[in-house]
Amino acid sequence: MRNLVVLVLIAGLTMSGAVFAGDMTNGLTITGGENAFAQLTLERAANSPRDEGILKLQVSMAETKNLKGYGFVLNFDTAKYEFVEAKEVKGNLLSASSDQQTLFLSSSRTAGELSIGAMKVDGQAVTGEGKLVELTFKITGTPLSEDFQISEGVLVGFEGNIDVLANIEIADLKPLPDSFGLGQNMPNPFNPSTNITYQLPEAGQVRLVIYNLLGQEIRVLANERLEAGYYTVTWDGTDQMGRQVASGIYLYRMQAGKFVDANRMMLLK
Repeated sequence: MRNLVVLVLIAGLTMSGAVFAGDMTNGLTITGGENAFAQLTLERAANSPRDEGILKLQVSMAETKNLKGYGFVLNFDTAKYEFVEAKEVKGNLLSASSDQQTLFLSSSRTAGELSIGAMKVDGQAVTGEGKLVELTFKITGTPLSEDFQISEGVLVGFEGNIDVLANIEIADLKPLPDSFGLGQNMPNPFNPSTNITYQLPEAGQVRLVIYNLLGQEIRVLANERLEAGYYTVTWDGTDQMGRQVASGIYLYRMQAGKFVDANRMMLLK
């Protein structure tokens, strides 16, 4: 019963099911424990549909130590999002090491506010990283990371010590690209700098290089393994040694796996 009471408190609910009007941490003693540096991440779920009508988000946790429970409040724009459901991910961080289900609660009785909490009840705790919850919303428009905010949260350790959730990351929520692409630099012509955009539908090694019209390599802008997503890199008109190059036409070429593309750009002074 004591575990249930703690769970209900950190989920932002009273035992009668009413939502607290104040902060989630009201009535809690923040004693501090081993999870002051734990990080919560909110990102687009891998199984989120590409159509604009549904958005699925995934909450995960990393850097946890002897974690027994958690709770947080997610705020969102009701003009753009309608909450549908919250469910624990199968084999989530809290339940992966046990056959016993966690106690899990969610509440969205306040418009634009979603309270989530869970607690292990098997007398154990977990350390490490893993997925926690999947959230589903109906959506109009393009999802943006600034549309969501985790206003408060707490983490409960094995001994009952409570840490405030301080390390929070909300990732880029736009859908992943379905093809490789290299965009035209902007502005063009440019002085003194220009931005080059490109996209990756899958993780892999990417090489993006500036050449002059003689085919000589001027500057390597990217040469690394990157995750799928959208990227922007800035060229400031300097060569690999940091020297300013002359006005004229330059080529930029991207290679990612079998994908190769190139565009022209003009530097004016």
